[in-house]
Amino acid sequence: MKRIAVLVALFGAALSAQTNVSNTKLSLLIPDLFGPNGLTLPNPSHQAHFSAAFQSNFAPFNSALASQLNSLPIPSPASGFTYSFDPTLGVYTRSTSSFGPILSERAETIGKDKMFFGFAFQHFGFNSLDGVDLNRVQSVFQHDQTTPDPNIKKDVITTQNRINLQINQSISFFTYGLTDRLDVSVAIPVVSASLSIASDATIQRIGTGSDDTIHYFVDANGNRTNIAAFANSGHAQGLGDVLVRAKGTIFRSDNLSLALGLDLRMPTGDAADFLGSGAYGVKPFIAASMRNRRVAPHVNFGYQWNGDSILAGDVRTGLKARLPRQLSYSVGVDAGINKKFSLAFDLLGQQIFSAERLRNSTFTAANGQNFGQIAFYTGNVNANSAAAGFKLNPISTLLVSFNLILPINDVGLQARVIPLVGVSYTF
Repeated sequence: MKRIAVLVALFGAALSAQTNVSNTKLSLLIPDLFGPNGLTLPNPSHQAHFSAAFQSNFAPFNSALASQLNSLPIPSPASGFTYSFDPTLGVYTRSTSSFGPILSERAETIGKDKMFFGFAFQHFGFNSLDGVDLNRVQSVFQHDQTTPDPNIKKDVITTQNRINLQINQSISFFTYGLTDRLDVSVAIPVVSASLSIASDATIQRIGTGSDDTIHYFVDANGNRTNIAAFANSGHAQGLGDVLVRAKGTIFRSDNLSLALGLDLRMPTGDAADFLGSGAYGVKPFIAASMRNRRVAPHVNFGYQWNGDSILAGDVRTGLKARLPRQLSYSVGVDAGINKKFSLAFDLLGQQIFSAERLRNSTFTAANGQNFGQIAFYTGNVNANSAAAGFKLNPISTLLVSFNLILPINDVGLQARVIPLVGVSYTF
């Protein structure tokens, strides 16, 4: 009971620690970059005609960015020590000689009445989304067509945007063996999210030429100019989406085990601050693992259904839409080098169906001049990565873990490298 009380205390502490240091939700920083009503030019006799274009161009980018945050890889809540009952000896003995995978599942369960507690920290420093460099996001905004002057309509505003998104996850795990073949796990993440965006905007006077009396910015000295800089940033921290898992071994032999499991993701994190998905998620999965002396290959397949979230809809109005479905799979091996040290390798794959995606494109102005911009479309995301790490057993059943994730293809939301460090204890 004391151990469960500690878990409840951690859960309560995570709930009370939710903070946002800015007045704006993180998911609104990009749409509100130029102000809540868009970019307003200072000409008192000519209303800003670029507002709607600015807002609509950035809204899909925000949706694509936010919906894929739902797919961050998290460490496995499975114990590094697993036990099975030996009827000949009448006692529980270790069922595997390695300490198991770090990011995926093996089929073995922890063992009846065994408990496991762990803590892991991950850092995500994202640098691209669907191959688009987040430090070089180009976008072109066209003039509103309400003005009757055809030359004014030809003017556009080009922007060079730099987006910096950093996510830190501190995850506490708890696993309990209900029977010799069934265990349940809870993963409680505390998420720290930071987002900043800077934009350099340039008025391209395609139709008005050298006339700077219609479309212009005003610099710090009150002079007219065709360039302006904008910036927005924010930071939020708090409880993420809690994950509850049940896993049962349905087949077990000397060399092969097969398990079925079910993940339930609860929308406990603030979706508007990128701390959670904003929707329930249900993922049944299957895990198979083999034992060959000190080497244990494993394979996982899972399919996740998601509910409705404002991240897939409209954060500003609260309108919700269905988050994309996901297929996840992994294949890997963990090897016990000796009694105190094991290695873990995984190939991780994830397919997100009918996701909001983007690509680099080209805008051709009325004078034939080309400018870079981003274009949006709906398609499947098939992201693959490789993971390598180790587990060290310094004393008793204490394990220290370290892992690195490296992208294989430049698809979806990507970081150059994702480090993980963790500790766990089985009792």
